Amino acid sequence: MIKRLKSKFDIHTFEVLVNSSKTILVKIVGMVASIIISLFLAKKLGPDGLGIVNFANKLGTILLIFTMFGFQNVIVKFISIGKNKQADTTIKTVLKTSLIFNGILSIIIVGLAVLILPLVLNIWAQNQNLYIPLLIAFIMVIPQTISRVYGAALNGYGKIREANLVNKNLTPILVSLGLLIYYLLNITCTPISILLLYAVCRVLLFFLVLFIWKRTFKTQVKGQFDLKPMFKMALPLLLTSGTVVIASNIDVLMLGAIGTFKDVGFYSVAARLALLTSLFLQVSNSAIKPKIAVLFNDSKFTELELMVKRITRILFFVAIMFLLLFILFGKSILSFWGPEFQEAYVVLLILAVGQFFNMATGCSGMLLVMCGHEKILGYISLTTVILNIILNVILIINYGVLGAAIATAITVMFTNLIKLIIVKQKLGISVLPI
Repeated sequence: MIKRLKSKFDIHTFEVLVNSSKTILVKIVGMVASIIISLFLAKKLGPDGLGIVNFANKLGTILLIFTMFGFQNVIVKFISIGKNKQADTTIKTVLKTSLIFNGILSIIIVGLAVLILPLVLNIWAQNQNLYIPLLIAFIMVIPQTISRVYGAALNGYGKIREANLVNKNLTPILVSLGLLIYYLLNITCTPISILLLYAVCRVLLFFLVLFIWKRTFKTQVKGQFDLKPMFKMALPLLLTSGTVVIASNIDVLMLGAIGTFKDVGFYSVAARLALLTSLFLQVSNSAIKPKIAVLFNDSKFTELELMVKRITRILFFVAIMFLLLFILFGKSILSFWGPEFQEAYVVLLILAVGQFFNMATGCSGMLLVMCGHEKILGYISLTTVILNIILNVILIINYGVLGAAIATAITVMFTNLIKLIIVKQKLGISVLPI
């Protein structure tokens, strides 16, 4: 089987597929854990309670953008090149700089958010019960920031499976185990008790990722604090990563602000299912990032284009299968959360179409980042966020949860089309497998 795959793919595509296959099991376990959590919370808290938990976690995610300051891809790029050159001192310097800078930044930003929170809730008077949930979500951004730094270091060092585990998948696994304990001990589930469970799991994640890194990188070398080269690359990436995350979360935040938390609950379930498609894109992007950095650094453009075309072809067929699954069985799948969640069927289909375009255009955004065009991607992302906010305001006011789905799908399709064009113009690479 392995020999057959090697004969069909170039060595770089083959390595990406191998690394992706090592990661996919971790992703699937994390995905299953996330679905179990969503099902459990929908039964225990209902759409409103589920909406509050998701709303608080989304706001925490927004804060995490600023505490990371675009450093995740910078860390991956610098460490992957350092490892390729066997420069352990470079790796240590990158990690030390990131830990100090992002650690201090997270404390400052979280402190400001906690101070501002009561003022915001005084204006938003009907949601005073959100103070404790949001406070918990904000404070947990500090250990999350450090965990993300180590996760990016693992990714750059070639430990793709471990990086995916700590970045996105271990938290839902730990939370699902915690919910089992809640169930066995008959602990009452409320939005606050659930968010406290998330907090405990994120602290555990911090210690686990630290342990994994120390077992991975055992070289006893001393690094320096060298912020300038990393900051220079990270500044435009802050715009890129920030706008991407805001664009992917603004729908839920605006539904909570303009609509109801019941809408947030319905939308969150539909979005979680639609985003199952992007599981494979996330895995391939994690595996392909170091390869893009090295091939571009070595000016091997033909090999680079061949690799991304073949990966995109695989992603395209996966996207088709998921879209058909949701069209045929979407209502039945939603009914697992409860009969009322079937109302989200049309929302699910709209979001699934958006994710189909996201998958079918492959790693165009990652190419821009890893090939030195992060500023352009930042401008694209900023335009996307502005478009997304405008569409969400107009469509949510007029169509509620359905409007949020339409706004998100349009934005995703527009963004990926622009990225395809820019990659072709700037790099001369066609991502599409045609």
